[in-house]
Amino acid sequence: MTLNTYYERLDARENDFEQASFGYDFLDRSEKENANSLALSNVLESNAEDDEGHQSDLLRTEIDDMLQELSPELSNRWKGALFSLNPENPDAARHFCTSAREVFVQILEINAPDEKVIEKAPECDKNHQGQPTRKEKIKYLLGRSGILTEEAVDFVDADVKNVLSLFRVFNDGTHGSSGKFGITKLLSIKNRVEDGIAYLFSVCRHA
Repeated sequence: MTLNTYYERLDARENDFEQASFGYDFLDRSEKENANSLALSNVLESNAEDDEGHQSDLLRTEIDDMLQELSPELSNRWKGALFSLNPENPDAARHFCTSAREVFVQILEINAPDEKVIEKAPECDKNHQGQPTRKEKIKYLLGRSGILTEEAVDFVDADVKNVLSLFRVFNDGTHGSSGKFGITKLLSIKNRVEDGIAYLFSVCRHA
């Protein structure tokens, strides 16, 4: 619901993106991210039988090429996250979430290194370690893309938060030898995270 609110604010400022080459593509991708979030919420709240799909489906990925472009290490980390997604793996949530979270962190670190962000905005908000916050990195990237608006920054930041909060739901809902998530829900979680990575990558690519 929070992400949807930010999307509505973003969509209401559509005219702000007319002159940017990445503007309409950004809006289209943002609309898809919002829809993905709502769709996953419906899947996770559903009481329908969760036995569609196969274990092999969890290993398929559409983002390997883009991760390889950034760093082979990131590609390997993502593949490791996918291998951990097994309904019989009692530690699936921790393994998957740790690796997937690191992919998000590294995408931002590679494309918006601390020194570049601080050089561009010396007075930017910083964390307790003196590093620019995630939101400042997003602001830096969107500025380079020519679509720096408050609504755009808020939505991208909220989208990353949305995916990261999913990790908490995943961890909290996984107990015992198989947890409460079968193949269908695991696939939905995997696809939501994968789409979130692709969305963030698209923002970085146009910076």
